[in-house]
Amino acid sequence: MKRCIRHIVLLLPVMIMLLSCGKNFLNRNPLDQQSSGTFWKTKADADQALTAIYSYLIQGYNYTNANNTGQGWGAGTPYWETLTDNAYSGAFSNVAIGAIESTTGTIQSDAYNIPYRAIEACNKFLANITNVPMDAAVMNTYIAEVRFIRGYYYFLLAQVYGDVMLSFKPLDKDQGAYHLGRAPKAVVLDSVLSDLQYAAANLPNTAYNGHVVRGAALGYQTKVYLAMHNYQAAAATARTIMAEGKFSLYTGGYRNLFLKPGQNNNPEIMFSGRYQIPGAYSPAEYLYTYSASFQPLSYLVNDYECTDGQPITTSPLYDPAHPYNNRDPRLAATILVPGVLYKGGLVFDPAAIGASSGFLNKKGVDSTRATVIGTQSDQDWVYLRYADVLLMYAEAQNEIGGADATVYDAINAIRNRPGVNMPALPAGLSRDAMRTAIRHERRIELALEGQRYFDLKRWQTDRIILPTVKDPSGAMRTFPLRDTLWPVPQSEIDIAASYGNTAFKQTPGWQ
Repeated sequence: MKRCIRHIVLLLPVMIMLLSCGKNFLNRNPLDQQSSGTFWKTKADADQALTAIYSYLIQGYNYTNANNTGQGWGAGTPYWETLTDNAYSGAFSNVAIGAIESTTGTIQSDAYNIPYRAIEACNKFLANITNVPMDAAVMNTYIAEVRFIRGYYYFLLAQVYGDVMLSFKPLDKDQGAYHLGRAPKAVVLDSVLSDLQYAAANLPNTAYNGHVVRGAALGYQTKVYLAMHNYQAAAATARTIMAEGKFSLYTGGYRNLFLKPGQNNNPEIMFSGRYQIPGAYSPAEYLYTYSASFQPLSYLVNDYECTDGQPITTSPLYDPAHPYNNRDPRLAATILVPGVLYKGGLVFDPAAIGASSGFLNKKGVDSTRATVIGTQSDQDWVYLRYADVLLMYAEAQNEIGGADATVYDAINAIRNRPGVNMPALPAGLSRDAMRTAIRHERRIELALEGQRYFDLKRWQTDRIILPTVKDPSGAMRTFPLRDTLWPVPQSEIDIAASYGNTAFKQTPGWQ
């Protein structure tokens, strides 16, 4: 609980020096270093500190060696999918099969440590920004951006660990935090909503340009309300985004949503982690089309409909001899299937590279590039887009009043857009049938974007679906009910005990 945060108290000035920048700081590469001894004196200092906070969105991905990439974060966000029926990776296999303990490490501890480092950086920013002489309106916007990011990370913590330690001050100014227990999840989510509501009220209501804007804050409010099963609030908040009209579905091709230059000024992207060569890049091409360390599963591939809108089990268009023909175009844009060209003109043969699932990830990857370990990838990682808002609206509104016209409109807009052109949903669906259709659409539209693990948790279908999954390794997944919440790292329990903190307890079921 404390060690990871105490590290960032010391490391943040170093990060700030490494991430110094100018007027358009989110769109520029790092410039000259600056001494931290004179920090929090000028607007330039505030800009640098804000850049350091945004850098957590690409955490672990500024490396030339793919062994140091930090799966689960930034362009490695798809690795969360390996905890579901969508994908497989040896990196998180112990978590995926239910063999998780407080000492497991990898995503089990990173999902705790990285958010708290980001939160500490946010708290330090908020504690010092008022000391900087700058325009009050600009300062208020900066505060709103940082409160959004703090809320974003507390939301992640609450979803994964439930009750968590809650602090709004830097630890060097809040020594009482060393003796705090874990705040109830409901209290944490209330704090998240407070941060997001402040952000929505104080951020510019514009298209996304790399800085958090009002639409992103409203979008994450919608996510929180859905996680709380507050469907009225979720539908109302999503409806506000739709009515304000600052975002729209991209019509330049589904695949181009995840590649540059299609991402530049894209009207669908609402929040992302931004990369720029040479200062901030990811090894995405290497990870997803060379190392085979991440593999989509046939469970996902088989769920893509044929172009007539029917599943492969009933569609006359499905040909087992050519199983990837006549399929939802999002399949070819998302998953690398056998026989297609990749890596500079090679034919993809899963067996030849050890892709035992038979597939590789294609979303967010320029699979045509000839990749090596030092390949520098600069496509941004998209955390929130307008299609997700439409899907969240449809889900919430269907739970409120069933499959009304607005639910159909939201789903069909996604299915009918240029480049996808899938048939509209059949008329007259019941609430239950529409719920099934919406969940299918979320799986397909948002496939390999790191969303499904949290969807399964929200729907409480994780304990039903995951035990049916067999990995390419031959291992069957399991889902002990205690896995609905993860244990905090044992090191945090030990540190709390060293301070005499008896209030900080391990997650129930993991003592």
